Amino acid sequence: MTSATQTVLSLVVVLDKVGDRLVVWHVNVGRAMGLSRLSGAWVVGEDEGAAIATLTGGYDAVWCDEVAEGVVTGGVVDLDVTVAAARAEVDAVDELFTEYQETQGNKLIRPEWPELVHPVHARQFLYGMDETVREALILARGIADLADAWADFESLRVARAFLAEHGGPAARPLPLVVR
Repeated sequence: MTSATQTVLSLVVVLDKVGDRLVVWHVNVGRAMGLSRLSGAWVVGEDEGAAIATLTGGYDAVWCDEVAEGVVTGGVVDLDVTVAAARAEVDAVDELFTEYQETQGNKLIRPEWPELVHPVHARQFLYGMDETVREALILARGIADLADAWADFESLRVARAFLAEHGGPAARPLPLVVR
């Protein structure tokens, strides 16, 4: 049985090992709920195994740099391949739009598809930020921005019946590629 939270939230955990501490950010990459996609942040000691297991266990993760030993996650998100898959999907839908547009005598106006920016190239202007959490927060915000852009794309896709046939009538979550 799944709870209402499980059907709405799709969390990715951003992790960064800083000294003897682990920085953890939860990012909702599922449906937008009108709340911040950054849904939780913690800094815990490496020796706090129970807390780390609760915060990371079963969730797909993205590591900033160094992987801490003993941290168990559901899998590791390959951001490069995830972004490439999302961009390929936008390209495929744009191609379907072009094909349909040609059958309509070019009367349709092409949607302005959102730009899917790789999270490592996202906005990085965080001033006065504690250096302990800086890298994890930058990456978490980049992933949140990518999820928002994907949600915008999906809303444009499902609003057009001829495109909703590709991928289904409901908005899909960000297509994470997990290793």
